[in-house]
Amino acid sequence: MIAVLAAAGVFLVAPAAGAAELDHKRLAKQVGTTIAPSYPDLPVTAVTCPKKIARKAGTAVICDVTAGTVSLQFKVTQTDKKGNVTIESTQAVIPKLKAEELVKNNATLPVTVDCGPDAYIVRPPGVPFNCTARFNDGTVQQVTLSPTDVAGNATITQVL
Repeated sequence: MIAVLAAAGVFLVAPAAGAAELDHKRLAKQVGTTIAPSYPDLPVTAVTCPKKIARKAGTAVICDVTAGTVSLQFKVTQTDKKGNVTIESTQAVIPKLKAEELVKNNATLPVTVDCGPDAYIVRPPGVPFNCTARFNDGTVQQVTLSPTDVAGNATITQVL
């Protein structure tokens, strides 16, 4: 398993723009500030939240975040009518090198592994991705990994 970048899950107060709505700009700033420590190698450069967010307990929205070269999504749920919220990652962010290491460590023979061109693999839990394993004898196998949670844990689910 891979355990790398954790999800943010912090209670905050998002000040309201008016009595009926949250201030989406302040919420976006808050999301960026809250998640940044969880992704130290991926500087947060942009956060976009929906413009109209009713201030009501249970209301949930998705905020889009650009961190480094990756696009992330965070679910923001209001916990009360005051505008307190929780922020949760909806995706695992797995460094490519960690995924490749997982495949290498589970191979029975020396292998070179390539999990694609991106430095980070971003997937919701359960959505698989493929890596190519090349053995010294020339054999090539496709290895499918699947994130098991948003914390970046993954397992090998198939070898072809």
